[in-house]
Amino acid sequence: MHRAIFIIACMILSTFAIYAADSHMIDLVAAGKVKVARASWWGFDPDDSTHALQSAINSGAKKVLVDNVGKPWIVRPITLRSNQTIVFEPGTEVIAKRGEFKGRNDCLFTADNKENITLVGYGARLRMWRSDYDAPPYEKAEWRHVLCFRSCSNVSIRGLTLAESGGDGVYLGTATRGVTNKNVHIKDVTCERNYRQGISVITAENLLIENTVMRETEGTPPQAGIDFEPNRPEERLVNVVMRNCLTSSNRGDGYEIYLAALDAGSEPVSMRIENCRSVGDNYSVRIATGNGPGRAVRGSIEFTNCIFEQGRKSGVAISNKPVDGCNVRFANCVVINPGTNQPNAAAFLLTAGKEAVQPIGSIDISGCVIRNLLSAQLFKFVHGPSTPPLQEIFGTVILEKDGQREKIEVTPESIQTGGGA
Repeated sequence: MHRAIFIIACMILSTFAIYAADSHMIDLVAAGKVKVARASWWGFDPDDSTHALQSAINSGAKKVLVDNVGKPWIVRPITLRSNQTIVFEPGTEVIAKRGEFKGRNDCLFTADNKENITLVGYGARLRMWRSDYDAPPYEKAEWRHVLCFRSCSNVSIRGLTLAESGGDGVYLGTATRGVTNKNVHIKDVTCERNYRQGISVITAENLLIENTVMRETEGTPPQAGIDFEPNRPEERLVNVVMRNCLTSSNRGDGYEIYLAALDAGSEPVSMRIENCRSVGDNYSVRIATGNGPGRAVRGSIEFTNCIFEQGRKSGVAISNKPVDGCNVRFANCVVINPGTNQPNAAAFLLTAGKEAVQPIGSIDISGCVIRNLLSAQLFKFVHGPSTPPLQEIFGTVILEKDGQREKIEVTPESIQTGGGA
């Protein structure tokens, strides 16, 4: 009997020791004698570890290790600091505390006007509760992100899985008007089952996203894998590169580029998406700009060596893009089986709304292959009766159908007639 009591007492003391703060190590960090700190030195509470994790981040340590303690770190909103690397050990989970995050902009991790932040988490997961936020007592909102960076510079995110947010997996926005995010690198990240977007990019300069998966977004529009959507003319998308990425099974589009808020006075866009893939999204790619005197941003958008597969609608949709706006180019891309839910969908869809007063054009579709087309149309142009004619649309595509390969020139006339597929 006494032996059993002794064993139970030891177990209780052992558990207490695991969760207790280590004041000695905390003092060493504060004195600058330890540069790498473990978050568990500030304690661990399986019901709410917000204080411990936030204290570790606030400690001034150059590197914070978030330990895999065998249970999730359950937290309320956390604020990131400048000049710090946070490493989430393999198997670590940080989970939003249920019943919290009532504010419409409450995010799991937030950084405003910060610099030199690195988050590394191969085999780690940051998760929220998407379905909770879509019903009372929560006020409906689309900004409860997993990672929120606004007006930040020198940010690196690697290896993490970002799931089930009430907004985006990653959000790159503005905290100070006119201050864009600069030098952001997102690599080997998975964004899954988020509410609004896998990734939203409002403003960024020198952004590289590679080897990243954005899948199963559903909840509130746009519901895209990734959405590039500035809100104001002074925001920018400069030197943006995506490489070896995948969007799949999103309720919305795979790669959405909505530039209507930018105009001719905005910084020209420069975007390159290479070796990327879309599978089972709405449109694989959708691009929209302003149309009217001075209303369209200039610059370039290029998709190279990409695969657009089994889009529920057209493979690529381009809306309102005037001939004097940014150049759009699709080079050596493959469109496979578009229109799985819309049998009359074309591989490439161009549209002009009633507000479009300038000719649609400056679009290059070169060396692309269209395979297993369900529709009779390679191309489709949807417009009103007063829409100006298409201009400067050119290139070549290869149609693969019924075991045959046919080379087709891309011209305004072929777009108008559907391409003769």
